[in-house]
This record gives sequence, C-alpha cells and structure tokens, in this order.
Amino acid sequence: MRRLKLSDSVAAQLEHLILKGQYSVGARLPPERDLAEQFGVGRSTMREALSVLQTSGLLRIEHGIGVFVASTSTQATASKLLMVDDYTIPELFEVRVALEGEAAASAARRITPIETAALESILDRAEDESLDDGAFIALDAELHRSIVAATKNNLLRHVFEGVEPLFVKYSHQVISLPGRRQAAHEGHAEIVRAIGARRPRDARAAILRHLRAVERDIVDFLGRSESPNNTGDEMPN
Repeated sequence: MRRLKLSDSVAAQLEHLILKGQYSVGARLPPERDLAEQFGVGRSTMREALSVLQTSGLLRIEHGIGVFVASTSTQATASKLLMVDDYTIPELFEVRVALEGEAAASAARRITPIETAALESILDRAEDESLDDGAFIALDAELHRSIVAATKNNLLRHVFEGVEPLFVKYSHQVISLPGRRQAAHEGHAEIVRAIGARRPRDARAAILRHLRAVERDIVDFLGRSESPNNTGDEMPN
C-alpha cells in the first residue's frame, strides 16, 4: 500500500504556515538549508516538499534566486488533507495506531456479549445510506469510543477522550474523498468481527488496516490533484 511520505507532511506544515499568514504573497522564504533545519528534515526532503507546493501553485521556485510565495489560495490541498488544527495527519495516525490498536486488542480480551451487541448495533445504524456524513461520523466516533470503553481501562478512555475531537474534525475533512465512507464502514465491520470473536491479534491488525486505508485514499487523491490534467474541481468539501 502506498504511504504518505515525510515530504508530504512537511509540505502540509509549510502550507499551513503560509495560509495562516506567516508568509505573504511575494515573500521570499528562508534558504532551503534553513528550512530543512527548521523542520528537522534533510535537504532532499525539504526540496521535495517545496516542489509539491510549487506544483499546487502556492510557491514559485526561481533557481539561483530563491523560493517565493505565489499564492495563498485556499484551493491548495496539502494542509486540508494532511493537517488538523496544528497537528499533521501522520502524527495523528501514529497516536491512533498506538492507542486504538492496543484498545482493540484489549477489548477483544475483555468485551462482554452486551458490549459486542452494542458495537453491532452501531454498525447496523451506520449502514443506513440515508444518513448524512455528519451522522455517519458521529456513529464512527461512537464505535471507536465504545471499543475503548470495552477495555475497562479508565486511563485509556481518558487519553482517547483527548484525541477524539481531532479524530472527529479530521473525519469531516476526509469523508468526501471518493469511496471513503464505504471503506470506513467495511473497516469498522472487520474490527468488530475480530473483537467479537475475541481475537486480539486480528483486532489490532484490523485497526492498522483501517487507518492505512485512510492513508491510501489521501495518497490517491493527492496524486490526482497533482496531475497536470486536474482542474481542481475534485477538491473535497
């Protein structure tokens, strides 16, 4: 499965700074070496990130002269799909894999029949195609919250409560990606089956596949957005 690269994350962070007004149109960015040091990456990664933003129309690279802000258009896509508040999506994924992977495995060991039935009920409600995206996302959050609750670990539940608002906000940013809602539902079904069958290893693996599927959809969309034939009409809401 294709993965997000470090340069994608750096591009999103730099775009985020530009759109917040740290650099105005026409402003010259610091030298590549200084930017690489600022973001804690190698110069080749920084160069690739700058190239991504040049392709999106946000930057103008004049070789031998410098890198300049060409636009602050909100049509740029990197930060919309790779940032939530001031955090990058790879950062959010890392936390969710560690937190929810362990939660799913623990829930598979400790879940009660009543809790399993509750998870299945959430799945049944989420399958209703008449639900709008907001209602689907609310059920998505309820499912993940219920899995964490099934661990019977109050500290784990408290930590998840701190991450959940970011997860919900980000879900709204990506839900309109092509096929994302159906893929999310299928991933949820796989997770619930593994937990209900009391298979901790499978439950942890199902969470990982669920999150990697989001990453795949983002990579696919960004790839289409960067295509020379793209008109920008496919940008999700």
